[in-house]
Amino acid sequence: MDIIYLRRINYPHENVPLWAITAEEVENLFSQGITPQIRLPDLDYTNKPRIAVILAQDKHPDREKEDYTIFPDYVDAIVASGGAPVFIVYDYVYRQLELTLPDGMMLIGGNFRLVKKHPHATWERRPHAYVRMIKYAMQNNLPTFAICGGMQMLGVYKGCGVQTEINKNVLPERSHLQKPYELSHSITLQKGSLINRILCQEKIRVNSCHNTVLLENKRSDCLVVGKTDDGIVEAVEHAHPWSDFVLSVQWHPERLFKIGDENAKALFAAFISAANEYHKKITGC
Repeated sequence: MDIIYLRRINYPHENVPLWAITAEEVENLFSQGITPQIRLPDLDYTNKPRIAVILAQDKHPDREKEDYTIFPDYVDAIVASGGAPVFIVYDYVYRQLELTLPDGMMLIGGNFRLVKKHPHATWERRPHAYVRMIKYAMQNNLPTFAICGGMQMLGVYKGCGVQTEINKNVLPERSHLQKPYELSHSITLQKGSLINRILCQEKIRVNSCHNTVLLENKRSDCLVVGKTDDGIVEAVEHAHPWSDFVLSVQWHPERLFKIGDENAKALFAAFISAANEYHKKITGC
């Protein structure tokens, strides 16, 4: 088994070290016909539900564009909740997933250009990687948790429309680009929805760090189950879910997890629990 371990790297102007590998490391193995498994160092993966998470290769001014990276908040929330993350790069996505056999899929947010009309209406590698991850999740009935940009990609895949630049010409106090580790606005949750049953609340407060939203008037298979007071779609489930846990949220619960938010902890606990049940069903143990 060829395993590549992520490393913590300090990048200029980043507040924390990021988990990272170079694209060269992965490409060298692919060129030899080897599909690596990408994992965390010093984590025991035995009998833990494996959660597939994409690594970002964004052209970010503070990071080497060749590097695949991920912010530690996503990783820490998965691990602290009992999961074992396995990381996916943009190429040979299905081959990687078939090798790692994940028990859950997390579609994270990030700095990439969203596909607005159709999931295949782009040549960019990252959106195509999301499409392959979504297809794999649906075909294998994986518990799926989509966050921010991941929610938007899943929504577009399932027929939703999107609106960009929602904060343009908006007063600062009404903007949805707020401080990432602060609760900035309230969301009303639909009674009886999955997220309502998990949190046992109909009103919660969340952070807000986005400039794009799903459109409620074009939602296809998507069910809007959470909205802000100003009508922004913040939580989505599905009319025909492929697992007992399929949930998309527009905010960043992994950041709130870091500051001890109980709702964020409950969401990750429910996701990892669903992945653990899937793992038991597939492996019999």
